[in-house]
Amino acid sequence: MSIQTYLINLSDNKQYRLNGIIPSLRLPNKEQLRKYFSNHIRLKSDQLPPKVDLRSEMTAVEDQSTTCCWCLRRLKSDQLPPKVDLRSEMTAVEDQSTTCCCTAIALAGAYEYLLKKRCGRDIDVSRLFMYYNGRAKKNEDIIKDTGCSMTHIIEALEESGTCLESLWPYDIPSVDVKPNKQAYEQAKNHKITSAFKLNFDLNEMKTCLAQGFPFAFGIHLYKSFNKATTCGVVPQPTADEQARDKHASHAMLAVGYSDQSQAFICRNSWGNSWGDQGYCYISYNYIANSDFCFDAWAIREYETNDMGHDNWDNDDSTDYINRNGNDDINDNEDRHEIRDIKVDENDISGKDGVIDDNNGTSITSSSSYN
Repeated sequence: MSIQTYLINLSDNKQYRLNGIIPSLRLPNKEQLRKYFSNHIRLKSDQLPPKVDLRSEMTAVEDQSTTCCWCLRRLKSDQLPPKVDLRSEMTAVEDQSTTCCCTAIALAGAYEYLLKKRCGRDIDVSRLFMYYNGRAKKNEDIIKDTGCSMTHIIEALEESGTCLESLWPYDIPSVDVKPNKQAYEQAKNHKITSAFKLNFDLNEMKTCLAQGFPFAFGIHLYKSFNKATTCGVVPQPTADEQARDKHASHAMLAVGYSDQSQAFICRNSWGNSWGDQGYCYISYNYIANSDFCFDAWAIREYETNDMGHDNWDNDDSTDYINRNGNDDINDNEDRHEIRDIKVDENDISGKDGVIDDNNGTSITSSSSYN
């Protein structure tokens, strides 16, 4: 038997797998994968606009030197608009289902975004390929569906790359199976060149998004997190909740911010029926706080990746936190819990079966997700 941690909605018994991200114990070994974003772009808080929106196709890149692309240049205050929203440039939101591969899915989303910016179309890369090779970086002899660190996924994406989803599909029973030779051969053509570690500094995180780069991050979440299921708004953990409630970890991808909302726009991995079409809004005070979040990284496919800025949007009129329909955020009724569940090893693959939790409650794994 193994222990799996889920966030459970007690109203409909939907379960969402947690603890898929393992905090990194070290930085990546290669220099190009351990750059600090703060060493390349530094802007004061009053230089950042409340919103940037890169939803339409980008126009031609500006002229630039051979030594520094636009995305690594120091910017002036009049070069930045008031909001960033990269959602229209993202591929479809994924559903991790019963696997623990949220870290791989977050970074796969970032990589697919880079491919779409370069090629102009959606390209679906293999999440299980990235997840397997990330875990193999830690211990190739023991591959289990127990999560992975950002460092290991980033190193694997630079060394092995990733193949297309069509070649190594998201087949849950194969979560611990090594991809075939054809997958590794194709993956040689899909690698990253560098990665940037972000400090948990609000100005730095907003700047990264304003430059057109989403960033993956780990977050400690509490049972109130699932209030975002219907409204998309994640509540700030209260002091009482932090003191008495069980929490777990999860990986997500920040794809925008709004000063009007005082929140980051984040892409989850629980399908498009969760939150606001698979996305949610998390306050600045939650994400830019190292007590709640950890391991924030942005990746680049090419050293010359330049996202431009012609499509920035100065309209930041939507308040995602307080708009109509967000009544659930103020609902104090307790309908959620984080629960450890004992699972038979033979049932971890996602096959139909019965899971017994610590309280003896039977849960049918096949009905946990839409």
